[in-house]
Amino acid sequence: MNDLAATRDSLSSPYAQMPYASYDEGRDGLPVLERTFAAVLGHRNWVLGIIAGCLILGLLATFLATPQYTSTARIEILPDAPVATSIQGERDRAPVNEAAFYNTQYSLLQSRSLAERVVRAGNLTADQAFNTAFKLTSPEAGMTSQQRRNISKRAAEILLQHLQISPVRSSSLVDVSFATPSPQLSAKLADLWVTQFVQASIDRRFAATSDARKYLEARLTTLRQNLEVSERALINYATNKGIVTISSETDANGQTKTRTLVGSDIEAVSKALAEARQLRIAAEAELANTQTGAAQVNAPAVGAMRQKRAEAAAELARMRTIFGDDYPGIVSLRAQVDNLDRSIAAETARSTQGNREAYNAAVKRERDLEAELDRLTVDYNAQQRESIQMAILQRDVDSNRQLYDGLLQRYKEIGAAGVGTNNIAVVDRAKIADKPSSPSLGLNLMLALLAGGALAAGLILILEKIDSSVRDPQEVIGRFGLPLLGAIPEVLDQTVAEALLDKKSAIYEAYFSLMTNLTFLTEHGAPRSIMLTSSRPKEGKSNSALGVATVLAAKGKSVILVDADIRNPSLNRYLDLSNKSGLSHYLSGNDDLNSMIVELPKYGLSIITAGQLPPNAAELLGSERLPMLIKSLLASYDHVLIDSPPLLGLADAPLIARHVEGVLFTIEANATKSRAIATALTRLRMAGAKLFGAIVTKVGARNQVYGYGYGYGYGYSYGDGSKT
Repeated sequence: MNDLAATRDSLSSPYAQMPYASYDEGRDGLPVLERTFAAVLGHRNWVLGIIAGCLILGLLATFLATPQYTSTARIEILPDAPVATSIQGERDRAPVNEAAFYNTQYSLLQSRSLAERVVRAGNLTADQAFNTAFKLTSPEAGMTSQQRRNISKRAAEILLQHLQISPVRSSSLVDVSFATPSPQLSAKLADLWVTQFVQASIDRRFAATSDARKYLEARLTTLRQNLEVSERALINYATNKGIVTISSETDANGQTKTRTLVGSDIEAVSKALAEARQLRIAAEAELANTQTGAAQVNAPAVGAMRQKRAEAAAELARMRTIFGDDYPGIVSLRAQVDNLDRSIAAETARSTQGNREAYNAAVKRERDLEAELDRLTVDYNAQQRESIQMAILQRDVDSNRQLYDGLLQRYKEIGAAGVGTNNIAVVDRAKIADKPSSPSLGLNLMLALLAGGALAAGLILILEKIDSSVRDPQEVIGRFGLPLLGAIPEVLDQTVAEALLDKKSAIYEAYFSLMTNLTFLTEHGAPRSIMLTSSRPKEGKSNSALGVATVLAAKGKSVILVDADIRNPSLNRYLDLSNKSGLSHYLSGNDDLNSMIVELPKYGLSIITAGQLPPNAAELLGSERLPMLIKSLLASYDHVLIDSPPLLGLADAPLIARHVEGVLFTIEANATKSRAIATALTRLRMAGAKLFGAIVTKVGARNQVYGYGYGYGYGYSYGDGSKT
């Protein structure tokens, strides 16, 4: 009420002159869920019809469809790298990517080549059950090869259409399923498919092995020739250079180390020279020694003679103490000692000469060996210079031998791998189904329900986008710049004129609330002269005019209602009044106004009907007689209410609006388009009319979500279209 109290100060404000707003602007305040519920409720007949139609179609599709029997075979696919033909220094072996591997296997399971293989393996084009199930023509003797190929191609396409590949999550298992009208045929096709897939995999492995063996054989031939050429070049070079190889060894890296004759001789001479040098040093140390070396042979004899001399000398000394020098015994002993001295000296000289001869021999041997070593060293140095090229040739031989040996080993491995186990195995064979897998009544009904819901949602969305009518009465404020003065409920079980006679009815309460709002529009209360109009016919403006007049009269005011819709009068029909004399007669020049006023005791008001239809209605309404009539009536009545024609297509309402205090604009909820309302309001504003506000009529169940249900539990309406 506080807002309406300020309305009289804002009717000429910019707010009252707001342009036509966007379609959704007035509905943004309503939550999405409530807007959705309102849309579904408003189009419930469409929603129910579409869903019911889809369910019926689902039932028909279920009962008319041919039963399908599904059989499933399960296989295991283990990741396995393709046959490798690489060796070190050749092609690199790429790691197997499991995701790519399995995607490849799934694609191979659904490949056309596998389908054609199954057709050939099972001779399906001649299978009567297969041809009957899929309506194929069996090959005949008179058919051309092209026609037979076309039949086989069509059979392969049918297999692919009815094939279903289902990987088992988090495993290496894959289910292969076929659905056909025959349970036996479904099981046969599933078994054929997995069997041929396994066989095709084996064939590919053997084909890969064969290709690898062919490749390796060609490479082995080339490497063997290269090895022979390099070995031949090495031997020829060694022969030409006089390099004699005694032995050769191959280390862990495959490098060959050779031992030549010159190198072996140098080792032997060096060893002999070292020994000779040691002997020479030992002989040199024994030159003056009569006990070692060559003198060692005569040492026992010299020792014995020295022992005898010592004994003889001792005896000689003893006898000299007794006898004189001329004593025969002494002379004999002295002669014996002299002989022994001469013998010892001779033997000692002979021993020293042996050591000298041994030393000389050792020196000579040492010098001979040194000379030989020098000669061999010269030869070895020359051979070393020549062995550089020989080492290069040896490396070529080693490289070629390594490549040949490695490739030969790979060739043997491939031969063993070609007869290895396959990485694809059949886990479960297909079983003959004992009941159809499709059609499923529950599933079809669920799909039909979902499809119906989706179609209904799409239709509601389209209808909502197309529908620009007023559903929430509060929208008139934001969309058209009009204050909302009242929302009038829809009446279904009686006419509005009858419902207004019951002051306990919801529609009477609504118009009473409207009248209360009118009292805040001007400083003197409710406006004295009011025109009610709408954008198009049958929006409830005549009923609203009667309702406002009735509640004003109930407050003790003298009220007169003028039916200015002289082109299509309606109040006389609603109230069952004569229309022989009325507004058109007065505007035409008849001054007997009292004869035109009809009292309505039940409603407590007076009325002037429209009168007979004139040929020039716009000219009559635009004449000076209309303002004279309004002035005359205001002199006798507290309020004058004029039920004017609708705005669209007619000039009548703008002509009348200039002579009244203000206009009440009637809008039918859920019906009138926003563009029509905006156009009508624009015409009124251009004519200088003062718009008091809007009355939204026929607010029904569709509008309850917006808070306009009045809480009475009744369903009111303006009646059928003929009484609107």
